[in-house]
Amino acid sequence: MKVSDSEDTKLPDLESAVKVINEFESPSQLQGLINDGDRRKFSQYLYAVDEIQQSIRSGISGYDTHGARAIKQLQLIFQRILDCSVTGTKYDAMTTTVYSSSVTSSYNYELQGSNQTGQGELSSEQIYRLCSIVNRLNSTGCLGDCINVYRISRKSAVDARYMRFCIGRWTINDLQSLYYEDFTSKIRMWILAAYKCYDAIFPGERQYYEQIFSGVSAVTDENCFLAIVKHAAIELNNFAEAVSCTTSFQKFFPVLDLHKVLVAILPKIQSTFHSVSVANISYRASNIINSLTTVIRKLFSSFQDTVLNEQLDTLPSKGAVHSLTEYAMKYVTSISLHKDLLTNIIVSPPTERLGNQEDEQFLEALSGTPLRLHMIWIMISLRINLEGKSSLYGDSSMSYIFIMNNVSYVIKTITGSPELLELIGKEYPSKLSKYVLQAAQNYASSTSHKVLYCLRDDGLNFKFLLCNGISKNSVKNRFKTFNTAFEEFCQAQSTMSVLDTQLRCQINKLILGKLLPAYRSFLEEFGSHIQSERFKKKYIKYSNQELENKLKILFSEH
Repeated sequence: MKVSDSEDTKLPDLESAVKVINEFESPSQLQGLINDGDRRKFSQYLYAVDEIQQSIRSGISGYDTHGARAIKQLQLIFQRILDCSVTGTKYDAMTTTVYSSSVTSSYNYELQGSNQTGQGELSSEQIYRLCSIVNRLNSTGCLGDCINVYRISRKSAVDARYMRFCIGRWTINDLQSLYYEDFTSKIRMWILAAYKCYDAIFPGERQYYEQIFSGVSAVTDENCFLAIVKHAAIELNNFAEAVSCTTSFQKFFPVLDLHKVLVAILPKIQSTFHSVSVANISYRASNIINSLTTVIRKLFSSFQDTVLNEQLDTLPSKGAVHSLTEYAMKYVTSISLHKDLLTNIIVSPPTERLGNQEDEQFLEALSGTPLRLHMIWIMISLRINLEGKSSLYGDSSMSYIFIMNNVSYVIKTITGSPELLELIGKEYPSKLSKYVLQAAQNYASSTSHKVLYCLRDDGLNFKFLLCNGISKNSVKNRFKTFNTAFEEFCQAQSTMSVLDTQLRCQINKLILGKLLPAYRSFLEEFGSHIQSERFKKKYIKYSNQELENKLKILFSEH
């Protein structure tokens, strides 16, 4: 960068130049050359320095002292301008709002990172003044310590801006002990810091040094730019490496996000740290990606094992949806949102046996990516686990309700997520629907059996000598027994919950299909044997319509 002097800054003689140099000896006057103020004074001062240096080179005596003082002042101005750019950056709290998202989202960190601004940046005026000073100090052979001053100052600015993300120096044990929310927050901050560093801070520092030291052979990438930014890059790598040792599958998605971002910025890391002296930074970043890939596979496998083998024996009341079902389906839904990335990571099909020949044959007959096969394996293992839990109720009807509620929840989750349905396909949800229907039929049969038994016609006939007929007392007792059994049946349903409207209607329809025709037939055949209107109301409590209405509202309050 060349200094362009204004026409009104030219001095008539050397004495005027000395006067300008002397005027700026006081700290208050010198401050005017440091701050981004009127460039006219700064240009005037530079012209005065040029005049004195030219006189010294021309052999004019008496100005060496003034020249030496002017050079020292330029060095001081250089350092003070740098100090101004750093002031206020150290240990500042991160003031920007961290982008929040659910586990299902791909965070928009790249956009956020490029939009973040902070202290520690050099203004165009500061760059102009620093460059102007460098040109003069270099031409007089007095640049010397200014290179080191610049390197120390800018490294301090970069480190301070990095520290504002509050990532800290976290060890493997520190990260392992963090709860999910805190762990996720740290990952998000790392992602913001990584994008900020490689999109803005590091390129900005390269631009600064190239503009300020253009043409100065003593300043290179190695002794200036790389020395300034490598510490922050190493700290980013250290954190990512610690994350690669995560062992909890609950932290799977934050780890996956970090992996995705590190892969995205790897070309920038490699282009920034390509020289021999700092190649270890980019080489290490590549190794960390490999480590993250390995740990993602381990966490995924750990989740699979948990779905199959989780032994929590606390069952939800009324046969409602189990917490394992909710968690597993939330997890796999989130996996489907990372399908493209995970398809390249999960490259081997499941090998663990399910212990069920029919399920294993179904799985073996499927085609698709290893990720798809793993996802269906998880669905099957979840169903197997739920079957085991259902037996803990000790009541077959409650077990059927539990199975129907939970498997119906699985189907609804799959079909309600376009990404998950695309990944798994329609074949297995269809198989699960048949499974729910069979459970509903079993439930309807098991719960209505006692009521249907009351509507049998055997035992109502009598034979006395040559006479055959219907025992009115037996009919009355049979209706009475039915009323009791039916009310107990309805009461039993109140202890169960069917939240899905479609499933509830399906169960009610099945029960109606069993009870209503049997009751209608029994009522038509034997109701007339209770002739007294008073007795009819006592024994025949339900008309066909009343029975139907009663059955239609089963589970409706749950």
